[in-house]
Amino acid sequence: MNDNFLSFFSLQRDTLLGNDIRAAQIPGISGTILGELLTDSGRMDEGKQEISFTKDGREYFLALKVVPTVFDDGSRGFTLIFEDVTLPRSYEEKLKINEARYRAIVEDQTELICRFKPDFRFTFVNDAICQYVRRQKEEIIGTDIFSQVYEHDRDVVKKNILSLDHEHPFLSHEQRVLDPAGNIRWQQWTNRAIFNDSGELVEYQGVGRDITERKHAEENLLVMNMAIASSINGIGLATLDGRITYANASFLKIFGIPSLEDILGCHIETLGNPLNPGPGVKDVLKVLREGGIWKGKILVIRKDGSRVHTHHTANLIRDKNGTPIAMMSSFIDMTEKVEAEKEIHIKNTAIESAINGIIIFDADEHLIYANQAFLSIFGAKSLDEMLQNHIDEFWKIARETVPPVDDVKKMLIAEGRWSGELRVKMPGGMLRFFQVSATQVKDERGAILCGMGTFMDITDQKVIEKALKTTHEKLQDAIEFMPDPTFILNRERRVIAWNRALETISGVKSSDVLGSDSYQFAFGFLGGTRPILVDILDLPAHELAKSYPGIRRFGDSIFVESLIPGSHDEKGIYLWGKATPLFDRDGNIIGAIESFRDMSEWKKARETMHPHPEVEGWTPGSSGESRGGERESLACLEIAFAHLREGVAILDRKARIRMVNSPFLALAKSSENVLIGKELSQFCHPDDNPLIREYLDYSGMDGDGSPTVRIRVGERDDLFDAEISPIRGAGGVLLGHLVVTIPTSAATNQM
Repeated sequence: MNDNFLSFFSLQRDTLLGNDIRAAQIPGISGTILGELLTDSGRMDEGKQEISFTKDGREYFLALKVVPTVFDDGSRGFTLIFEDVTLPRSYEEKLKINEARYRAIVEDQTELICRFKPDFRFTFVNDAICQYVRRQKEEIIGTDIFSQVYEHDRDVVKKNILSLDHEHPFLSHEQRVLDPAGNIRWQQWTNRAIFNDSGELVEYQGVGRDITERKHAEENLLVMNMAIASSINGIGLATLDGRITYANASFLKIFGIPSLEDILGCHIETLGNPLNPGPGVKDVLKVLREGGIWKGKILVIRKDGSRVHTHHTANLIRDKNGTPIAMMSSFIDMTEKVEAEKEIHIKNTAIESAINGIIIFDADEHLIYANQAFLSIFGAKSLDEMLQNHIDEFWKIARETVPPVDDVKKMLIAEGRWSGELRVKMPGGMLRFFQVSATQVKDERGAILCGMGTFMDITDQKVIEKALKTTHEKLQDAIEFMPDPTFILNRERRVIAWNRALETISGVKSSDVLGSDSYQFAFGFLGGTRPILVDILDLPAHELAKSYPGIRRFGDSIFVESLIPGSHDEKGIYLWGKATPLFDRDGNIIGAIESFRDMSEWKKARETMHPHPEVEGWTPGSSGESRGGERESLACLEIAFAHLREGVAILDRKARIRMVNSPFLALAKSSENVLIGKELSQFCHPDDNPLIREYLDYSGMDGDGSPTVRIRVGERDDLFDAEISPIRGAGGVLLGHLVVTIPTSAATNQM
């Protein structure tokens, strides 16, 4: 026995020499083991046995070799050789454990694990792959790895695997596969190339996992991101402390922000405006942090001052555990809606307060709206009252209209609208007239949505029109039979009246000029001595005096006296003319009237009365001879007065009455004692006094002109028309005035 044996087993040489080894109680060596090995002392082959024992708490493994031996004395025996194999056995045990663990990991792993040769055929698959494809291992081993890969991905997958080398031994990729049901699923694989010591490619190992749910989540997230980015609602995200992390295009547009970079990282309070009349950012944040949500209307005021009406919803974003992780705001631009509602409200108010009656029927002819103007026709205060108490009465009336309602419906069906006059017999038998406009409202497909009707009560207008028509006819008759030639133009300067006297003097029939604005040809009888007065009626006074010295303006009217070559003892005709604008109640010009009068006889009478009467204000001579001449003139005037049909009064330069004839007294219903010495203005219509003053101021200027103006003279209750003109002496010196009454028929017709 050597020292290593004694030392390993802690034995003494003396205690063992000469003793039976089976009784030596060597650790790990039992009598049974030695008995099996030493039974045949004559055996020649070696015996081997591995033993194990525990020493000092440690397990040892020994390889025991029994070698038959012939000793020097010729006796036979055995040599026992002990080899400590504890360390190799420990390695082997650990390797077994690791292998078991590895196999357990591979087999029990939920990830898909496989190995395949460079020819892309499986050499190993774990249970997860078998379960995934629902096949046994034996069915998979040796098959092509691309058999389950989606056809369009095979080339990409193969290219990735073939790209693996010593420098890049592994690579990850995503691929689509077909499951047993034929559905497309997504997998992620990491393939590794395995090389031997010589650097040769031996095989590939792949580890994969199903990422279908993740891909769907990513796709959904992408869709959601696209939806948020393209949403018409303004959406913004912020951290819990209020720092902006995201805003979509609509959000930026609502706030008038050019780009996202302008607000990233900024606090949301920077978006607020102190002029905002509603809740501020701090108010919203407070409610949001306390309750997790805020909803309400926000008026966004941009930096340029423009305003956007919005509906704002703010939420806290929470994780799976309910912990807040961010804040989100959503803004709906309500500006168009607010403006539309405002416009609708204005229109509804206008419709409701319209003086015309307005009603709306649905497609089934049920009354769904009536404004107050329409309800008042039936004495109803509301639509409900109308439907409850008056609707039958309404339809009864509708059946008796002229034209019938059925005819109106037919027109609506054919053309979609109808307008015209309806005669309605109201309860009690009273007739009322309405101007009606009815319309069918249709959608884009042509389906009827509703019917609308507008009613304007024209009953009073019809009465007025009838009265106006009667009055117009009477006026037409009055103008027609006036002794003075007269014509009238409307605001469009078209002839609307041309009386018989004008037909006689012009030779042009009314039918040739009525409705026409070409009437100048009819006034050839003027011989070019003066213009048509209505054509220059709107000229200013200074321009009128400059361009037409013989024409004078008094008030709104213009006057002219001209000599028309012709009969009357070949001296011609003295034709007096006057044009006056016509006004409506509001003072707007609506036309003009022009009249002519033959003043030849009156002119002769005035010439007869030309001698100077001896009255205050005239210019008498200083000699007795002059006074005698004046007395003769007065006598001549008295004789002339007796032969005049018209009423005549002579005034001094201060417009005081100095002489009157009998016709004038008869018209004035007065006497000489009352009239002589009184100012003419005391007997004129008050409205004519400004015209008289203007005339007297003008006629007081020396000159050759002799304008004439028409006034109204007499008692207030019995006025008559008269014309006043100046009496001038040699050199145009004003001597006085002559007042001549207009014949009764002419005066009456001119009023």
